[in-house]
Amino acid sequence: MILYYGLIGVSVVIIAIAIKNFYSATKIEKNMDNYLFVVTSSKAYYIGATLFALALLVITAFQAMPYVFDIRVFSIVLFFGSIFLLSFSHYVYHTLASKKLNDYEEFFKQFGVDLNNKCEKLMLKYIYSKEKDLKKVKEVFEMNKEKCKEFKK
Repeated sequence: MILYYGLIGVSVVIIAIAIKNFYSATKIEKNMDNYLFVVTSSKAYYIGATLFALALLVITAFQAMPYVFDIRVFSIVLFFGSIFLLSFSHYVYHTLASKKLNDYEEFFKQFGVDLNNKCEKLMLKYIYSKEKDLKKVKEVFEMNKEKCKEFKK
């Protein structure tokens, strides 16, 4: 029985994280972190994760209909519901960030990034994770940019 109470506790924490993501989606700023997020992440991933979580929730809820008031069934349905809410909050954040930061092409012109080259985008993201000074990021990126020429798609 303690497992089910633990599952309810985990679900509450996941729901709190999802609510924090929804709140963060309303406060998106135009900064390097968010621009890199928009450029390097894929909307299809978030759509797939949300649909998968929704499918798990629907299947679980349908199977649990006769046992609604049992704490064991409630904890499992709540867990899958919280997973769906979390994946949906990530999808909403990505969508709102993409709409607000739609000028990313102009932003990345200062670095000379080819947005069709995944290697360059990931290299810039890695360099920025190690060094937050944009001038140094630009210098290091320019020195290493030729390593991505063969990966152009």
